[in-house]
Formats: sequence, C-alpha cells, structure tokens
Amino acid sequence: MLEQAQLVTMAGAAATALVAEMTKDSWESMRSLAARLFRHGGAEEEERQLARLTADQAQAATSDRAVLQDRWSRRLLTLVEDFPEAAEELAEMARREPEEPQTGVNQTAENNTGSVIQIGRDNSGSLNTEKR
Repeated sequence: MLEQAQLVTMAGAAATALVAEMTKDSWESMRSLAARLFRHGGAEEEERQLARLTADQAQAATSDRAVLQDRWSRRLLTLVEDFPEAAEELAEMARREPEEPQTGVNQTAENNTGSVIQIGRDNSGSLNTEKR
C-alpha cells in the first residue's frame, strides 16, 4: 500500500489532469479512465461519481478550476483509501499529460493563377490575385 503522502500527491495530480481535460476534445478518454477508477467502488458508486463528474464537466468552463481540483482530489483520495486496488488507475490518471490544443495556421489559395507552395512558415511560389 502506498503511504498517505504519496496518495495525497497522486490524487492531487490526478485531479489536476481530470479538471484540465474537462473542456477539451480528449475529455471522453479521461472520463473512461475515471469510470474504471470509480468501478472499484461498485456499480452504484461508479454511477454516482460519474453523475458528479458530468455535472462538473458541464460547468467547467465557468467554474473555478482550483475549487474543482480540490473537490476531485478529495474524492479520488477517499476512493483509493477505501479501495487500495484502485491505486493503479489513480496513478494512470496522475501520469496523464493534458493534451495541448492544436495551434497552427490554416492557409488557402483561391482564384489564383500560378503555383503556390505552402509549407510551415516558408511559403514560395507565384500568386496572381488579379481577376481576369
């Protein structure tokens, strides 16, 4: 069994990752991982915690992130204290790196004559925007 300090740290990291994913496209993947963790408490506990998670996720964009992280840290810690075999899923959540939103530039060339090559930041080619 992990020591209490390790569990607290792991629960905090898992809660941070969980809350970070709430407003991202990768949310369903994190939610599935959380469901596996909650399942250790039985079907009723899983359903109850997933309902809470869904409610918090729906309000994540307008909620205080620190409050959500604290709430979920306490819930995750309690669950693992009650069901030590859930520590593996908690550790997996804690190791989860939040997906960064993709950044980039969408470039298009329309109504042009001549070749246009667009690669990263380096663009070359001829572009004639005159209407003919």
